[in-house]
Amino acid sequence: MSQEADSGTVYEEPIEIPLEEEDDDDEEDDVGETAGDSRADTQDEAHPEDDEEADEGDGDPEGEGEGDADGEGDGDPEGEEDMHGTASRSGTATPLGHGNNGEGDEDDMEDEEVDEDDGDENGKRRTSRGKFKKYPKLDPAKAPPGKKVPLHLLEKRRLGRIKAAEEFAKKLKKIGIEKVESNTLPSTGLFQPMLLINQKNYSSDYLKKDEQVFALRERKVLRNNTQVSSMANTPDVADLKKENGQAELNETNGDEDIDLSDANTTLVIHPGSDSIKIGFAKDETPMVIPACVAVPKSDLLGEVSNQESKRNPYGRQQPADFEELKSDIQQSFKERMRFYKRKVQPNAHEQVVTFNKQSKPEYMEEKNDFNRINWITTPDRRYYGKDALRCSKDHFIVRRPFVKGGSFNIESSDYRSLQDLLGDVTGLLEYTLGSQHFELKPSQFSQYKLVLVIPDLFEKSHLETFIGCLITELQFQAVAIIQESLATCYGAGISTSTCVVNIGATQTRIACVDEGTVLENSAITLDYGSDDITRLFAIFLLQSDFPYQDWDIESAHGWLLAQELKKNYITFQDANVTVQLYNFIKRVPGKKAEKYDFKVFDEVMLAPLSLFYPEIVEQLQSESSPKVSNTKLQDQLPVSRDIFTDNLNDWRSMSQAECLNGELYCGVQDDFQTLCKVLDSQSKVEESQTENITVADTRKNYAPLEKAVVQSITNASLFLDIAKMAPFYSNILVCGGGSKIPALDFILTDRINIWRPRLLSQNSFPTFYKKLAKQIKDLKAAGKNSEGKTSALPEEDQSQEKVNDIIQKEFQKYMETIEAQGNGDHTLPVSVLPPPRDMDPAMLVWKGASVLAQIKLVEELYLTGTDWDIHGSRILQYKCIFTY
Repeated sequence: MSQEADSGTVYEEPIEIPLEEEDDDDEEDDVGETAGDSRADTQDEAHPEDDEEADEGDGDPEGEGEGDADGEGDGDPEGEEDMHGTASRSGTATPLGHGNNGEGDEDDMEDEEVDEDDGDENGKRRTSRGKFKKYPKLDPAKAPPGKKVPLHLLEKRRLGRIKAAEEFAKKLKKIGIEKVESNTLPSTGLFQPMLLINQKNYSSDYLKKDEQVFALRERKVLRNNTQVSSMANTPDVADLKKENGQAELNETNGDEDIDLSDANTTLVIHPGSDSIKIGFAKDETPMVIPACVAVPKSDLLGEVSNQESKRNPYGRQQPADFEELKSDIQQSFKERMRFYKRKVQPNAHEQVVTFNKQSKPEYMEEKNDFNRINWITTPDRRYYGKDALRCSKDHFIVRRPFVKGGSFNIESSDYRSLQDLLGDVTGLLEYTLGSQHFELKPSQFSQYKLVLVIPDLFEKSHLETFIGCLITELQFQAVAIIQESLATCYGAGISTSTCVVNIGATQTRIACVDEGTVLENSAITLDYGSDDITRLFAIFLLQSDFPYQDWDIESAHGWLLAQELKKNYITFQDANVTVQLYNFIKRVPGKKAEKYDFKVFDEVMLAPLSLFYPEIVEQLQSESSPKVSNTKLQDQLPVSRDIFTDNLNDWRSMSQAECLNGELYCGVQDDFQTLCKVLDSQSKVEESQTENITVADTRKNYAPLEKAVVQSITNASLFLDIAKMAPFYSNILVCGGGSKIPALDFILTDRINIWRPRLLSQNSFPTFYKKLAKQIKDLKAAGKNSEGKTSALPEEDQSQEKVNDIIQKEFQKYMETIEAQGNGDHTLPVSVLPPPRDMDPAMLVWKGASVLAQIKLVEELYLTGTDWDIHGSRILQYKCIFTY
């Protein structure tokens, strides 16, 4: 596109030449340009009538320099284009009709000396006319002798670069990618502010789009199957494809043949402390394998002395503290029966003891015992899963590699090293996948993907070690992870705000889920579960003169009997708590089966009531837990730390910390103190986020279940939206194997209504809280604006007094309103949801993970072997559905 100068002379738009590249042709160009300038000056002297027009339209350094400075020049540092579209090698554009096009022909080279002399004289004359007053460095006469590039050319290039930089900055500002220092999002909340643009990649689109991230680009390549192996065209691979088929070629190509949308090649694993649930994504129910490995004592080389020396605390005689806690539970049971007008027999306990003392066994023949157990007493090899449960305690050590909902059992003294523990994990998975249901060999694992279920409050070091074992040791194609509470909502088909209560074997986990996100500050882990109920039920039976006199609960056959009795008889149904007659079969390895009749009374309800009175569980665990932990494994698998600050970087939950410190909302008797505690929650969260924690908190959480639920829902609503409190209480979903107790939902609803603070149970509390929080915020903002005249300390004290006065006045008004309304239908309703579609609550978490494995979202979550090799654990920041 052409443009006209003020004099009417027409020029072509310049061609941009890179300024940084200079070769041997620059010297020739400079000579040609000098010659062109000299000839142009000679023509000015020969034609004075055209002098003014030539001065305005000439392409000499002076004219271009002025055009660049004014912002009207072409900005070309070295060359322009003539009317015929040819680029001038000399860098000078001569007006049409002046005779010289600046191409530097032979005639010009012959007259070079004359032109240079003429150019010097003309340059002096122009300087005298004031042409070089503004830019004296452009004067050719002042160029140093012997220099390849004259100073006027270097100055012209510098001005061109300045102009190009200004134009480029304008374009960046116009398209909206200029550097802005202020954050567009607050530092708190679910979303983190965006990072500033890297100045190194300022003008590119690198990492400005999701597909620019390596992990996502790799996923796109795998999904489109566009990546071709470097070995694909070799003769050996071609022959292999013809002879052995496509299956062998898939193993050769590796990640290129991953089909992310095939649910038939996707396995879902939910590891737990009691069992591992594993199955294909399209299976209706998973295969449940006990998470235990039986190792012959001869293989451990005599390292079992600690196991033999542990005392068995599960007997008839218990300490006085235990008896006091048991009496408290009995008192609560009697009050509940009295409240619901249930009749209790006065001499029921004496009837049970009298009958059990007189009960005699009935011997059974093996042919009549249809559920007989073939015990394993030959320590010839290791046994996994159900076979491990049948191994005799005299010849085997039964080890459990998982604990705490899927974490590694590094506290157990049965393991000598971390590799020993990981060997049990890989052996257990290979045994399960090699069973009749799957029939998979370890060489076929590379054709399958995994969806792994992890706890809500997971330990990063354990998770990263487990994922590395699945990808590098077992060599699965890809692995995706999902948290338990979110998987529970997927399995139940609930999309609203939900509070999930998962009662497992050794732990009970509580968390609130909103819009597909597990709220971190609502997660609570309680260190008791259904196994503690089993042990407590066995102790209560023994104290009622159970016919099985020498019952060893910790033995393989004794534990199977305890679990069977708990599964069949414990309940929360008030109407069923009376003197009942039952029977059981005693099966001991090497002896005939014996059938006993026995009676029970309140033991069936006292044992599960320990969920709401966990002090008795704490007493029991303190007596049974070993005094010495395995420090060797803990050193080999330490807690995860930040590489820069050396602080612990696992998930932190405000609710978990408050439960450990005893700062529960249900423990506050005064409503005004509850209100102050709620208003201070935001500041506590900010302090906890900035707190540097270098030592792991090893305390155990024994908060009562109903109080922990109130704590989780309250904190989740405060940190997200106080209006979410109503849907959280209306959607309490109970799952896990320990939730199969009849009428658990009924008693949990009652306990929450009993212990929930009156202030937090009001339907109008969210509106009152928002109004009061806004007033306090405005008052603090006004106090900050008025500071400056007085000292800081009195001003802060005065501002705090004003805040306290407002809280007191608004609280009194609100309580008067509540008293006027009464306690009718103005409380937040509590609703505990049963598992949908009569689904087994123990399988609900696995079912939700299988749902995730069949939707499109899972494609973004898969970690491949290539991802793990290149990035390691850092790839989890891009491939998790939650903030890792």
